[in-house]
Amino acid sequence: MRLTLVDNMVLPGRHDLSALDVHPHLGLISLATVARQAGHTVSVYDPKREVRSGRLAYDGALYARMAHALLAERPDAVGLTTLGCSFIVALKVATQLKRAEPELPIMLGGPHATMLHREILERFPAFDVVVRHEAEETLPDVLAGLERRCFEHVPGVSWRTAPAAAQVRSTEGRPLVKDLDTLPAPAYDLYPVDHLGLDYLRVEAGRGCPFACTFCSTATFFQRSYRLKSPQRLVGDLDRLHERYGATDFKLEHDLFTVNRWKVLDFCEAVRDRGYTWRVSARVDCVDAELLERMSEAGCVAMYFGIESGSSRLQRTIKKRLDLDLLEPTLDMAERVGITSTVSLITGYPEEEAVDQDATLDLLGRCLRRSERRLVTQLHMLLPEPGTEQYAALGDRLAYDGYKTEFNAWLLGDDDERYVRDHPDIFATYHYYPATMPREQHVFAVDFYSAARVLGHTVLAYLLRFYGGLSALVASAREWRAQSGWAGSTDGELIRAFIAHDLGEDHHAHSLVRYALGLAAARGRPVRGGGQGSDAVPAHARRYQLGPGNAVFEDLHDCGALIERIRASARSQRPLDDREAGARGCYLAVASGDGCVNYAIDPATCAMLAMFASPRTFDEVCAALAALTGGYEPDRAYLQHLADAEVIVPGGVASLEPAPAAARG
Repeated sequence: MRLTLVDNMVLPGRHDLSALDVHPHLGLISLATVARQAGHTVSVYDPKREVRSGRLAYDGALYARMAHALLAERPDAVGLTTLGCSFIVALKVATQLKRAEPELPIMLGGPHATMLHREILERFPAFDVVVRHEAEETLPDVLAGLERRCFEHVPGVSWRTAPAAAQVRSTEGRPLVKDLDTLPAPAYDLYPVDHLGLDYLRVEAGRGCPFACTFCSTATFFQRSYRLKSPQRLVGDLDRLHERYGATDFKLEHDLFTVNRWKVLDFCEAVRDRGYTWRVSARVDCVDAELLERMSEAGCVAMYFGIESGSSRLQRTIKKRLDLDLLEPTLDMAERVGITSTVSLITGYPEEEAVDQDATLDLLGRCLRRSERRLVTQLHMLLPEPGTEQYAALGDRLAYDGYKTEFNAWLLGDDDERYVRDHPDIFATYHYYPATMPREQHVFAVDFYSAARVLGHTVLAYLLRFYGGLSALVASAREWRAQSGWAGSTDGELIRAFIAHDLGEDHHAHSLVRYALGLAAARGRPVRGGGQGSDAVPAHARRYQLGPGNAVFEDLHDCGALIERIRASARSQRPLDDREAGARGCYLAVASGDGCVNYAIDPATCAMLAMFASPRTFDEVCAALAALTGGYEPDRAYLQHLADAEVIVPGGVASLEPAPAAARG
């Protein structure tokens, strides 16, 4: 049998398609291996890779194009995995596949399908079979029975008795792989790992979570069975990937890697001399100074801590039950041994009150005042998840307002929103629970923090000196937005306008915000055109634009010097005064990697460079400056020098006369 497995279409935070995660899907490559061992030919299709590369447009035709690409492989069966945030893509692609080939068996798996297997099969005839929970031990039998729809002997399967039949059957059982060491090596070769440009490789370290957070479905899917691969097996997996791909940096995938302290210590002992670096997830109450030191010595460079709330009351309510007093000492210990920490929090809980959200924001603010070299902070919106205690209590009261949260697939099709509205239980992540606080306060906090992170750690932390804490900054900005009648989005421009109003347009904090936003835009600026064949365009007709990472600022404080002064006074809570901020001027900022070099420039050069914000020829810039200044014309040799130095780069070729129709290739 030719089996095609389809990866999730999960968006990155901030919906930046260039940041789509194209790491191999660990569940799919594990299933692919057992299917191969059963004699089947397997391929994996990853739509994220196609979208990120530009080969697949992320628009209303996405579903049809994906289906066309899948059918081109002439599969005998298709298996899709899905999360709640990507189910609309799985559904619409499956619908297209069924429309083209009604007899093609389409299977579905993953956490979302496991929790809602009967509802999905009863409502959406595009799916034939749902394989529930962990499927490595059941998939070969499912594939063997697929043609005759014979699954009565296979635990954890739900299926339609015939194509498009209304009757749905299911077997009892919740399959679980007790000993993960018995699993065969995953089929990484089904992804073009050598060509994905990955900074590290993901490796499954274990499964399951023994805790009972009310908002999380992980424990339900893995049946609260905590398992960790043996040190020998895990190190063997790393060695194989190192030998095959030269990989030395890994992410050990497990929600809570450090629950079993002794197994972690054994792993550290086994891996410490190999020169690998690795990162993991943990709870702050499941690490200690000795463990962190041993992990660091063995190559651990980063840890993810899901704190979820800065409110002790909510910690009890959501059954996370963390002692928040452990967080900052744990971050101190991690920083001391060279481990970078990510602190992740959530707002939007149904029981959350203003004082709880303030506690969460102020915890984030305290984190921001720490060393930026060893800390990453996140704030997310709570999403309803089937299979959780929260959903069992409140799932019949979901509300919808169309808010576009991060990670949820965009609603691209004409009827996508209708599906979401008509099936709130299936598309729960697009909805929200009724809550104690107004929804607007949850939305503003998340959007404001998402926009503020673009400012960078140093500038955002410095703004807190003027407001005392992050909750006060967010509240002040939210109040200003309401009073000013701001009609735009909650983005960087809102933050700039708020700071300009609250502290003044001439204030050095406003300069810092302008500077940070300008650099962020410059780093993300694409270079258009100027590709193959551009050398044939006459020099006078070539278009140029500011190179990626280059930004021009007029009437700005010397923000490079300001940032150095702020970093030097990181422990201070006192803002700089106007005398310390220095004079204003014009600057060219050239970003490189995480750093930036600033050059003071004269106003004429600033005006000239600003014209290259969009593609222009030298002649166009000279003519525009002459018109503005009454005759001033820049030195063309100097312009060419800027091009040679890649301050301005080819940014679109001047349009040439189209060739006659018969001559077009």
